[in-house]
Amino acid sequence: MDERIIQFRVGVMVLATIIILAILMALFGDLPSLVKGTYVVNFDFSQAPGVTPDTPVRVNGVLIGRIKEVLLKDQDGVLLTAKIEDQYKLRHNQMARIGGSLLGDAVVEIVPGDGRGSSDFLVSGDHMVGIVAKDPLQAITNLEANISVAVQSIAKTSNEIGLLAERANRIIDQNEAQINRIIGTTEQTVAQLRTMIVSVDGIVGDPEIRDNLKRTIAELPKVLNDVSSTINGVKATMQSADRNLANLEGITKPLGERGPRLVENIDRSVAQLDGLMKELTGFTQALTNSQGTLSRIVKDPHLYEQVSEVVGNLNQLTRDLNRELKPILSDVRAFSDKAARHPEQFGVRGLIQSNSGIK
Repeated sequence: MDERIIQFRVGVMVLATIIILAILMALFGDLPSLVKGTYVVNFDFSQAPGVTPDTPVRVNGVLIGRIKEVLLKDQDGVLLTAKIEDQYKLRHNQMARIGGSLLGDAVVEIVPGDGRGSSDFLVSGDHMVGIVAKDPLQAITNLEANISVAVQSIAKTSNEIGLLAERANRIIDQNEAQINRIIGTTEQTVAQLRTMIVSVDGIVGDPEIRDNLKRTIAELPKVLNDVSSTINGVKATMQSADRNLANLEGITKPLGERGPRLVENIDRSVAQLDGLMKELTGFTQALTNSQGTLSRIVKDPHLYEQVSEVVGNLNQLTRDLNRELKPILSDVRAFSDKAARHPEQFGVRGLIQSNSGIK
């Protein structure tokens, strides 16, 4: 074979290899980052299982960037630094979640947050809180113990069901005759019930009875309302009677407690009233006695005239005494006024201290 042809083929292969490598680098390498603009977002996780550099960052399954650096914090936690393409804007009210598949591939997903953050867009260098989703394999491992317990419970339940079926079979074998009698009685009951239904159907099938039954059912709510009203009235009456009995008890209880003393007071009052009536009777008899003073005054005209004359004389004496006392009282009033105005004329004080006489 010509050496030039061999060199040409080798050159074509090398060129094709270079082109394929360039395409692979463009698809999976840093070429997209060089072509498209990116910004940096820091994710704070308590742990980051399966996350390495170049782990994809997705939103709703769409690739928006990749993890560029995984750092272990001085304190507990992991800091993931990701480069996100400029065309995809993240918000403060979102959070990052590390998920995985059954094959163990990790992915950082951007999901809605708890609503406490703002809806502003993140800028380069901002931080976002992250959570770790449960590993399906770990969840299956954790379920292993529960599944074992569930299988044991199912086996135990199956054994108990078998025992129950065995006991039921034994009971049926031991009481087969009684069960047959019960079945026969049930058949008779069903036959009687069927007969009763036919009879009821015959009764209800009568148009007149059916109309009366409809009217009765239609009036039943009114009757029930009347009964309810009557019951309420009786209830109110009983409550009123209860209150009256309670009030009456409040009156009679003190009377019962003070009964002996009240009876004693009533007895003493009756005795005093009896004595008063006797005295009043004696006084009345004295008044009506013909030898009494009042009786003689009423019945004897001469004595009445004397009493009237005495009363007239006393009246005249009172008028004369009043007429004679008026000048004396005037003189006493003038003397008192003069003594008040000029006391020096009536004692030693007037000799020592003079007074103008103006009151």
